[in-house]
Amino acid sequence: MPNYDPSSSKDVNFVKRHRERAHYDQEAVFSVLDASQLAHVGFTIPSLNKGDSKSEYHQEDYPHVIPMIYGRVGTTIYLHGYISTRLLKALSGPPLGSPEEELEQTSKACVTVSIVDALIVSVASFHCSNNYRSVCAFGSARLVTDRDEKIKALTATVNKQFLGGIKWGDSRPVKDSELKTTSVVAIEIEAASAKISNSDAEEEKEDLSDPTVMSTYWSGRIPVKTFFGTPERFENSSAPIPDYISKLDNARIQ
Repeated sequence: MPNYDPSSSKDVNFVKRHRERAHYDQEAVFSVLDASQLAHVGFTIPSLNKGDSKSEYHQEDYPHVIPMIYGRVGTTIYLHGYISTRLLKALSGPPLGSPEEELEQTSKACVTVSIVDALIVSVASFHCSNNYRSVCAFGSARLVTDRDEKIKALTATVNKQFLGGIKWGDSRPVKDSELKTTSVVAIEIEAASAKISNSDAEEEKEDLSDPTVMSTYWSGRIPVKTFFGTPERFENSSAPIPDYISKLDNARIQ
């Protein structure tokens, strides 16, 4: 697999703090993206005519970060939602009929995911921390207009929530009206970094050599794990439970 190695410390994906925890290979980046269930998507809203708004606080004045479920196919992250969703409108690019110079511009986005694996407890509060896995992925966004790609993206997104279970295929046929009112945006990953911490507390030598401190204040690791619970049937459901859903009972998500 190719890497996302930054060429300089000025690159957007360069990890500046705790560089020893940085990973730029696609295998590490994809493994974290695939393990997480939720992403936070950062974007900006294109400038509007502020004279049209009576509000003192304009949407385009602030960066936005929205939690989203997502799917990944190769080096592409897919997001979806109702056609009027501000995130999807902002990342869909200029509307048709815009000036040619605007049509050539692409919307940029940052997709981040994070997974907490453990609490690291130190004898000193300043050295308490987490073990974690995280990814920051940067890329250009485009509106998906091809029907086949749209269905492929939605299939990947839905099935991901079931740990790869075939929920998209195990559903009533999708309606044309549902596809028409749903926008799908593809974000091509252009740069990315994973940051992974799996260590013990960084105790100070002075504390480690002090029997009173070490015998008074507990230190250690507290694992953090997320599991699916037992599936609960809705009252109006009479269908047998599929194997891919029953297998989720007590299955670890991350």
